[in-house]
Amino acid sequence: MDRNIVNKEAIMNWAATVSEFELVGYIKAVLEEFRESELQMVRSTLTFEARLSILHPEKAVSRPRPVPAEVGWWSAYPKEAIIAMDCEMVSAIIGQKNNGKPRCVQKAAKVSIASYEREIIYKRTIYHEPKSIYLTPIAKKLTGFSTQDFVTGTPVNVVQDEIRELFKGKLVVMIGCGSDFNALQMNKGNYDVFDLHEYFRKDSGPTGLRSLVMHYFHVDIQKGIHDPDVDSMYTMRLFTDVYMKEKLQNPTETNLRGSSRLFNEIPTVK
Repeated sequence: MDRNIVNKEAIMNWAATVSEFELVGYIKAVLEEFRESELQMVRSTLTFEARLSILHPEKAVSRPRPVPAEVGWWSAYPKEAIIAMDCEMVSAIIGQKNNGKPRCVQKAAKVSIASYEREIIYKRTIYHEPKSIYLTPIAKKLTGFSTQDFVTGTPVNVVQDEIRELFKGKLVVMIGCGSDFNALQMNKGNYDVFDLHEYFRKDSGPTGLRSLVMHYFHVDIQKGIHDPDVDSMYTMRLFTDVYMKEKLQNPTETNLRGSSRLFNEIPTVK
C-alpha cells in the first residue's frame, strides 16, 4: 500500500456503500500495514468493542442492533473464557539518583487471575533478589511485602509464558491495565483486554477500583494490605454485576469516554 496515494473522500464514499463486513475487512487490511508504534496509537484511541470488531470481525456484534435480553458484545466469549487479572507491584532498583536515593521502576510482584465465577485460577509471586527491591515504610504498609518474600518466587519469564498460554482465546478484564502490563513487561496489544477504565470515568479521569467497589458493594477492599486475589475477584464482579447489567440496559451506548454523567457522583476513596 502506497501511503502517499490516499484519496480520503473516495474512501469515505466507498465506505458508505459497502457492507459492515467488507468495511471491517478493509480496516483490518489497512492496520496490517501499520508499524507497531502506530498500532499502539490506534489502540489507545479505540474502545474495546471497536478493537473487537476490527481485530476479530467474526466476533463483532453488528450495529445498529437491538440486543436480545442477556446478550452483549461479551457473548462472543463463553463464560469460561472470561477472566480478570490484577497485579501488585514492587519498586525494583535500577540505579541511583543524584541525591543518593535509589532510582526505581515498578515491576510485578504478585499476580492473580480470577474466573468468571470469581474463583482464583492462577496466582504467582515473582522472584526478586532481596537487594534488588526498595521498600519504603508506606510500601510495606500497603503491600505487606518484605524483601524476603520473593526469594522463593517464580522467575518473571516463566510467569510471562504461563500468562500468555492462559490468555489464549480469553477475554481479560482489568482496571488500569497499562501499569500491570508494563510491570509484567508484556504488550497488552497482543491480547483481548477490556479495561474497565474505558467505562467507569469521571470528568476528572478514570475511577479507581477501591472507589468503585465501595460505591457499588459497600466494601473497602484496600483499607489495609492490597491483595491481588481480592482485587481480581472484585474486578470480575464489577464487570458481571455492574458493567454488563448497565450495558444491557443501554445497548446502543458504545463508549462513555467523555460522557461521564453516570460516574461523577461516585466518591473517591483514599
